[in-house]
Amino acid sequence: MKSKGGSVFKYTSRTGERLWRYQFAADPIDGKRQRFSKAGFATRAAALGALDDAVKNYAQHKDPTPAPVPAETLAGWVRVWLRDYAPERVAPKTLERYHGLASYILDATEGEPAQLAAIPLTEVNHRLIESALRALLHMKAKRIDHLSVKSVREVAGVLRVSLNEAFRLEKIPLNPFLRVKLPQMEQSEARSITPEEVNKLREVCRGDWTFPFIELALATGARRGELLALTWSDVDWLNSSLTISKSLEETKGSRLRIKRPKNGKSRRFRIGQTATMTLRFQQEQQKEYRRLYGDDYHDNELVFCQPDGSFLLPHSVSQIVIHRMRKAGIKDASLHTLRHTHASSLLSKGVPLPAVSSRLGHADTNITARIYSHALPEDDVRAADAWENVVRGPIQ
Repeated sequence: MKSKGGSVFKYTSRTGERLWRYQFAADPIDGKRQRFSKAGFATRAAALGALDDAVKNYAQHKDPTPAPVPAETLAGWVRVWLRDYAPERVAPKTLERYHGLASYILDATEGEPAQLAAIPLTEVNHRLIESALRALLHMKAKRIDHLSVKSVREVAGVLRVSLNEAFRLEKIPLNPFLRVKLPQMEQSEARSITPEEVNKLREVCRGDWTFPFIELALATGARRGELLALTWSDVDWLNSSLTISKSLEETKGSRLRIKRPKNGKSRRFRIGQTATMTLRFQQEQQKEYRRLYGDDYHDNELVFCQPDGSFLLPHSVSQIVIHRMRKAGIKDASLHTLRHTHASSLLSKGVPLPAVSSRLGHADTNITARIYSHALPEDDVRAADAWENVVRGPIQ
């Protein structure tokens, strides 16, 4: 039975009584209908009276203008992007890195980074971004006095990609990073170790598992994860070649997973006699471990592994190699330095750039040329000499 502003109706309670209830509709909030009701009235008249009072009370106290919805901030959007969108495009380890880089903005409590995080997404502009990035250059990092230019540019990269997604979803009219001028990064040569340092490192590592590991790293230029995922089926003894088709990735809590190489493609290349002999030695050593561990041996077919056959932890391998390098008197170097040493040495010996790029697993030769341009000092001279031979013709 309807009344002005609502309705009343009879119902049966749990105890079997016949009682009356009223209900009325209120203004929608965020597009959702609202209904108010109350039950337990003994008579229709009592329900109608209570209904009229409830409608009047609602009309007197309701806010004629709905509460404004808080504007989405830059920090709020980046968190949503990291949660819902970034996992679809990057590997878990990269996502961890994204979270760490974004935290310099999202977790900032003062200064320009904090101001940038709190500003509404639609009001973010290139001036605010540049100001926050400049402030990050003076922010203390976890292990160093301040963030490097490289790290600040990586923070900017995470913000840029997240704002690209915001633009695609029409949350912002334009990505402000189109006008952002990033801090200039000084060009530095990829660090390599000298032949003398290589020999010192070999002597330090001789007698344990790091010797074959370092030997193969130097001989192939393979990445850490690629070496740690290498299996014996990847070794072609007949043709003295290796196939790199996977990589071992470590995420938080020392969780391990096998994934595709960095560029997503497999590669196959020859290795020298020294590397082949080193692998033979490694295989014989593993046979002894298999015999000692018996049924407790984890047969993962890994070339480099724990004595019981289980995976080596990538971060531990890096720390051990750095310790060996320091013992050999090699400073400012890391495991990745061995990859640089392989590439620089080949290029300086005249090995064609495409061949070196293919061994390293770079997506294209431009990456190799940019990183190792210092190892190509004679290319211009060779080009000039070649043209001179064309002009002069063969010597009679």
